[in-house]
Amino acid sequence: MALMESHYDVVIIGAALAGASMGLLLKRARPETRVLIVERSDAFDFKVGESTSEVGAAFLTRVLGLGSWMAREQIAKNGLRFWFQKDGNTDFAACSELGPRLQVRLPAFQLDRSTLDTHVLTLAAEAGCEVRRPATVREIEFGGVGKNRLTISAGGESLTVTAGWVVDASGKAAVIARKRGTLEILKEHPTNSMWCRFRGVRDLDDGTLAQRSECYRDRVWGVRATGTNHLTGYGWWAWIIPLQGGEVSVGITWDRRLYEPPKVGTIPERLVAALKGHALGAWLMENATAVTEDARIYSQLAYRSMEVMGDGWAAVGDAAGFMDPLYSHGIDFIGNTVCAVRAILLDALNGECVKARGVDYSRQYQASFMRWFEALYLDKYKYIGEAELMRAALFLDIGSYFIGPVRLIYSDMEKEFALLPYNGPIGEAVGRFMRFYNRRLAKLADIRRSKGIWGRRNVGHHAIFSETFVPSLAVNKLIRHGIWLWIKCEVSTWLAPSRAPERVIVPTPSEAHS
Repeated sequence: MALMESHYDVVIIGAALAGASMGLLLKRARPETRVLIVERSDAFDFKVGESTSEVGAAFLTRVLGLGSWMAREQIAKNGLRFWFQKDGNTDFAACSELGPRLQVRLPAFQLDRSTLDTHVLTLAAEAGCEVRRPATVREIEFGGVGKNRLTISAGGESLTVTAGWVVDASGKAAVIARKRGTLEILKEHPTNSMWCRFRGVRDLDDGTLAQRSECYRDRVWGVRATGTNHLTGYGWWAWIIPLQGGEVSVGITWDRRLYEPPKVGTIPERLVAALKGHALGAWLMENATAVTEDARIYSQLAYRSMEVMGDGWAAVGDAAGFMDPLYSHGIDFIGNTVCAVRAILLDALNGECVKARGVDYSRQYQASFMRWFEALYLDKYKYIGEAELMRAALFLDIGSYFIGPVRLIYSDMEKEFALLPYNGPIGEAVGRFMRFYNRRLAKLADIRRSKGIWGRRNVGHHAIFSETFVPSLAVNKLIRHGIWLWIKCEVSTWLAPSRAPERVIVPTPSEAHS
């Protein structure tokens, strides 16, 4: 597409979900806005984040209006499910299971991000956004609102354009943060991840399973396979996510201080070797074959930009920061940051002075990001594979999420998406409470390991709950249950006698090819 003019109201760097959504929503609200989207790839590849939470799904269905398309083109997600393992167990049906008995109540999805990103970008182009791809932003000169200058390389030519605003939606590339030197690695959360797509992964709802274990069949009435199934261990967790067409996304995320997956072999071989240490993982992957062209490994997942908005520029989505993929909150932050920045940009384009609002938004983002990070993820890998501790955490984490962000979003979509979660006095108080119990559970994990009782109920102790989480004050009941489970963990940890520590399951390099 030829560039029709050299000045744009908004230039967006990155055309995946965050960038395409920003362009689409700007054009819907203000059709006369001149928007240029610059994307370095000629086609989208696959993403690690292939699952949504309820807030992320609300952004896709209620804000972007993709409900019917999502129902046709993506898989409806049936909640979260965790599977625990203990050394010596070879029966996958005996792995302690944590998850819902019934179907979930609010929409969420298992995503093929390449098709989703392509669809939203197509909508943005149809709405009037100019799209330049493959193209690369070579230089950015920040001159303030209306005076930014970008040099773009595309199709063998170099183009110079000016922009009222520059929005960084470049994901992990974090173009503006790296240019300004404001990218901070969260060294206190040293996590890596690797993943690949597979064919032939076994089905958790296969009818023949009833012949092996009636207990396995009868304890869950919903569909296991379409949920996000997590296999867990000390310092790591793996996901099993089904995708449209029959392929399955399989990946592992680990804390480098606590666990190291096999180092020998290709990424698919290392993944399969790691999952062999888990009875369910070994069964699921026994006959699986890798889609070898789709294998990725990322180091140091957690980072943030110390600035997310300035004079004539802003960062949204992963370009502003990323925490952890465990609870699938990546699209939550895309929705929040895109809607918040869009509201400010629309007022700026209509002639209002938004400098103070930009400063306030940057402050809110940092506070929200760190509260969420410390409440949910800091040191969680110490207990993520411990059935009792993770059970308490799940009720508290998901309960707090539903009574807070989910309830607020569904009660006032327009207002709440333009705000950031866990802000204000109430949000700060809730964040402190969550940070406190997360720290306590991590501490209890340390004590249990020192006593040799870590994972004592990881086999044969299933926690299947019939009451599903809902975005109302009724979820208080589940939060109270989580607090009770937490108290029980405190008491049982301190009263338990010490015994010889159990061996941590870490496959050796030689096992990668066994």
